[in-house]
Amino acid sequence: MRNFKGILITGIILVSAIVGITIFFMNSRGSNSGKNKVKFKEVIVERGTFQIIVMANGVVKSIDRIEIKSKASGEIVELPVEEGDFIMQGDLIARLDQKDERAEVAQAQADLDIAKAELKQAQRTFDRRIQLFQSNLISEEEQDQIELGLAVARGKLVQATTSLDRAKERLSESVVRAPINGIILQKYVEKGQIIASGVSNVSGGTPIVDIADMSSVYIETGIDEIDIGKIQIGQFATVIAEAYPEIEFSGKILRIAPEAKIEQNVTLFDVIVEVKNNDGKLKSGMNASVEIEIVKKENVLLVPAITIQILDVKDLGDYQKRGANVRTVLLKQEDKFIPQMVEIGLSNFKQVIILAGVEEGSILGVPMVSRLKDETDRLVERIRRSRSFGSKKRSSSSK
Repeated sequence: MRNFKGILITGIILVSAIVGITIFFMNSRGSNSGKNKVKFKEVIVERGTFQIIVMANGVVKSIDRIEIKSKASGEIVELPVEEGDFIMQGDLIARLDQKDERAEVAQAQADLDIAKAELKQAQRTFDRRIQLFQSNLISEEEQDQIELGLAVARGKLVQATTSLDRAKERLSESVVRAPINGIILQKYVEKGQIIASGVSNVSGGTPIVDIADMSSVYIETGIDEIDIGKIQIGQFATVIAEAYPEIEFSGKILRIAPEAKIEQNVTLFDVIVEVKNNDGKLKSGMNASVEIEIVKKENVLLVPAITIQILDVKDLGDYQKRGANVRTVLLKQEDKFIPQMVEIGLSNFKQVIILAGVEEGSILGVPMVSRLKDETDRLVERIRRSRSFGSKKRSSSSK
């Protein structure tokens, strides 16, 4: 029974508050003077450009980031690059100690020279003995041995040539050069450090530097599932880096993830925006905001969304027949603000397009929120003081 009385009292309070606010509005609209007069902020209906924009935060990423390793292992004797350096394709990144590789090349070259000499000698022997064989001065068995010697000499020449080529390749691998034009993003080693081969080592070798072509970059961002259906590949986007809030970079949507990810109970889809970065201002890892324009309408009548009120006119007339979206505004006529029915179009929660009902230059009124709030707070406080007996009953009931 006591709970029922509490609920009844709470209902009376809410109804009283609503009635009080309604009376307050009616008195405010019907009177231009007096203690409870509502103040209005005046807004002019203007023509302008209407936009709906999807916004999200993102991170700048390099497009072609390459981790550079050496195929050879050994001590670094030359390392002329630093982080942030711009290098061209073919520029020296690192040079390893080449003593062993040069020795291998010299030995392979000597083996090749010997193989050439042996082949030359075997060929001369074959040429002389073939005439003797044709004259039946030597046996067929001796001739076979001569042909075998020539074949062996030719095989040694091939082996020596291959060994020299491999030795020269190992020598060249001890010199690491840039595979592309780009910027040194990260440097992992220093001169004098011994590194492991990137091809023969089980661990994958020692990374030397990371390099990337930063003339174009990616912006990785997450778009809420509510907005993902509004965007598509190829749409243009505006990117603003936190480091350069005054500069707008133009980008284009390159990829939209086919699968969502959930971050803090929010469903997001990864979207990749490609941005030209010819001046190099955008650095890998920078934070940036992405704005994707969904709708743009120019030269339309616009009013702030706060001027639009719920329709309180029952007879819609022609508007209802056309299925129009109708609301009301407070239109200033002389020194009063009166309800005026308007047909609205698209809204972006900040601005609303007006299709009919008011003209450019019309003045609309917005009741001052602080004034309404003060009146409501005072009304609720008076009701709360008048029902203090209800609090005592609920307290005793809880015991």
